[in-house]
Amino acid sequence: MSKVMEMIKRIPPDTKKKLAGKGYFPQEGYIVKHLPVPPNCLSVPEVSDGFSVMSSDPSLTVLRKVLRKVEIIKNSRSGDPNFESHQVEANDLQAVVDQYLQIRGTSKPARDIETHYGVNKELNESSTKAWLEKMRTLFIRKGSGFSSRSVITGESYKRINEVGIPLEVAQRITFEEKVNNHNMNYLQELVDQNLCLTYREGLSTYSLRESSKGHIYLKPGQIVHRRIMDGDIVFINRPPTTHKHSLQALSVYIHDDHTVKINPLICGPLGADFDGDCVHLFYPQSLAAKAEVLELFSLEKQLLSSHSGNLNLQLATDSLLSLKMLFKMYFLDKFSAHQLAMFLSPALPQPALLKANSVGPCWTAVQMLQCALPSCFDCTGGQYLASQSEIMRFDFNRDVLPTMINEIAASIFFGKGPGDVMRFFNVLQPFLMESLFVEGFSVSLKDFFISGAAIRNIKRSIGKISPLLYQLRSIYNELVQQQLEKYIKDVKLPIVNFILKSGLGDLIDSKSESAIDKVVQQVGFLGLQLSDRGKFYSKTLVEDVASHYHNKYYDEGDYPSAEYGLLKGCFIHGLDPYEEMVHSISTREVLVRSSRGLSEPGTLFKNLMAILRDVVICYDGTVRNVCSNSIIQFEYGVNAGDLNQHLFPPGEPVGVLAATAMSNPAYKAVLDASPSSNSSWALMKEILLCKVSFKNEPIDRRVILYLNDCGCGRMFCRENAAYMVKNQLKKVSLKDVAVEFIIEYQDQRIGNESSQTEAGLVGHIHLNEMKLKEMRINMAEVVKRCEETLKSFHRKKKVGHIFKKIELSCRCLPSQVLREQTYWGKKCRKTRERESTQNICMIPSESPLSAEIFRGISSPLSMLWDGTVFMASLCVVHLVGLKWQNLEPDNSSFTSCTGLLS
Repeated sequence: MSKVMEMIKRIPPDTKKKLAGKGYFPQEGYIVKHLPVPPNCLSVPEVSDGFSVMSSDPSLTVLRKVLRKVEIIKNSRSGDPNFESHQVEANDLQAVVDQYLQIRGTSKPARDIETHYGVNKELNESSTKAWLEKMRTLFIRKGSGFSSRSVITGESYKRINEVGIPLEVAQRITFEEKVNNHNMNYLQELVDQNLCLTYREGLSTYSLRESSKGHIYLKPGQIVHRRIMDGDIVFINRPPTTHKHSLQALSVYIHDDHTVKINPLICGPLGADFDGDCVHLFYPQSLAAKAEVLELFSLEKQLLSSHSGNLNLQLATDSLLSLKMLFKMYFLDKFSAHQLAMFLSPALPQPALLKANSVGPCWTAVQMLQCALPSCFDCTGGQYLASQSEIMRFDFNRDVLPTMINEIAASIFFGKGPGDVMRFFNVLQPFLMESLFVEGFSVSLKDFFISGAAIRNIKRSIGKISPLLYQLRSIYNELVQQQLEKYIKDVKLPIVNFILKSGLGDLIDSKSESAIDKVVQQVGFLGLQLSDRGKFYSKTLVEDVASHYHNKYYDEGDYPSAEYGLLKGCFIHGLDPYEEMVHSISTREVLVRSSRGLSEPGTLFKNLMAILRDVVICYDGTVRNVCSNSIIQFEYGVNAGDLNQHLFPPGEPVGVLAATAMSNPAYKAVLDASPSSNSSWALMKEILLCKVSFKNEPIDRRVILYLNDCGCGRMFCRENAAYMVKNQLKKVSLKDVAVEFIIEYQDQRIGNESSQTEAGLVGHIHLNEMKLKEMRINMAEVVKRCEETLKSFHRKKKVGHIFKKIELSCRCLPSQVLREQTYWGKKCRKTRERESTQNICMIPSESPLSAEIFRGISSPLSMLWDGTVFMASLCVVHLVGLKWQNLEPDNSSFTSCTGLLS
């Protein structure tokens, strides 16, 4: 090598120029001085089962061969080699190095090699288990030879049960067809048109791209692999799959773009949108798989949600916008009506206006809409009426338009069938898109800017909320939290009114609080961004942000609400550094919630599926586990003779439906950062994990009460019954109905046990008679409960002799003295020591009688009474219509309730 380098360096510059003119450039880089050996992280690791090597890097073997050859050459030399031996050594070494350079060169795997190849570090002690884990990872999990993955985009002019597949995908994936006498001519035409890739005859597979057998004539029994064509059936899924309807079987059409195209109407069941979401496409090969896909996953069979019973198809934002714009314009001239009529099935009706000024005949939006209805269709609702496919009454308020369209579609489903529903949406969707494209829609800057006076009022109102925020941050109170939410809602009200009147109001759902809140953050104010409860960040972070605010930024009087995370800035006017930092924390928490927080719902879903996936409805109507054939339920979901019985056919996987009915809300509750969703998810976990993580705490000692439906037909009967139960179970103590407490000293009192006259103290407690009547509390019951409490203290050694001398009496005061109050006295006999008497007659807040509970449920109440502990717990329930057989505790480890039916 060194001699060759010296020869290249000795070439004169003139000779190099002449060689360059002929296209020869002497390059020193072609001479390999050092053998490249990449680091170990680029090598394929050796995986062994303990006895033999299952996977190794062949380049390492060749590299050892190169080093061995170098050692052989060094050891074989006894002096300077001659030219012939040097040539032989160089040829041998060059051949080995060339072999190494051809093999060497792999892509860099993950740094954690064991994790990349599915080997769990905890299983290193057992190499056999590690090998099985590797096999599952590489060959079993998430593997399918007939599948693809692509980004989705919308195509509104195609049918809702169609999916567009790129040509580059359709040319690579095939369907398997077996040649028989019925399809032989059809498949022969596909072969002649080069639409088949391979065919199989016996155990041999032949390529039809570059066939060496000349022209191929198919014979019955051969297997042909043809390309995907228009009309083939595939099913798509957008992971993660959290409910049944996220798998949809669709018909294929081929296009020349590079994304998968779907109708926007099926984004709802897929849980997808067009901001970069990806879907998986699966291509069933066998006839059994195709039949199963059509029967289980076809869109026509999944129009109704198995969870809620509502239609899965919903008009998207652009369709609703077009519908709103259509009814704003209402009248269409001849040109516009005929343009839109191309997408409607029947002919246009007679125009509503034969001549309007100089425009000519005009049609109404209602007339255009009724052309999408099926023939001889009748339906009625609160805001609409249709007779013989003619709309007689229609409320075109934009707030109720989506609801009315869904109700009409549901009426078509139950009255005409799923086929007419699909035809209704296949006509309505392109009609609305064409209407939007013809008329257009724009949003200007005036839709984003609120008046300066309104902004100043908002900032002034936000400054007044600081005391509530301080109180809530110091001691959490649910009532204060509700008051704060109401106050913020009142502050947002003028902004919401501005939004709904602007062009932005047509773009968003006016009934969706989340959609309105996002626009409020754009044009109004950000609102409450930080909270010390129910978030993934710690309370320490909130305190650090408040400390940072005091040290670096505003004076407290200038912007007091910012300390507690309530920001008055908006995106359209820009955020200052502190507001941007707080908003970034809030946004990051949502990202962390969507990644880390989904582990619990995911585990819940997997566990539920493992238990319930074999539970189905059988042909006899019972719900059984198909593995053990055990009966779980004699009838599913409905009463005998119910018209909705057809919604649950035999074979319906009700176990899977039950699992997804719990996991899907769990996913939504975790992803939604609102306080209500956090509390609902916490309650769900408390119920599901009650036997696993039971603790003898007050939150674990709750009972769920179910009320029967009385069937009286009156409005709000269930609500009134629930409030009555709540009022009966609400804790009511003596001090809650007491008006005042008076201590009176009387010198001469005659006791009951003797005729001895002795001095004593009388305590008067005045009760509010109106409150007692409202709560339906009998005065005799109050006295009885108090006497039982006093008797319980008779056995106390230290204070028992004092309580034995206490007498109770009850009477009503004259109306002219105290009209709506009831009097009862507590008389204390004179004792030897004045201190003892003073300890007895304490103020009501320290007295055991003042805390006496004569209605409702209470946790054990600890009261200090003259050095002793008084435990009072009493439950008196007056319920009518309580479903006692369905009474169940949140945690089955504990339940204690005393019930008295009235």
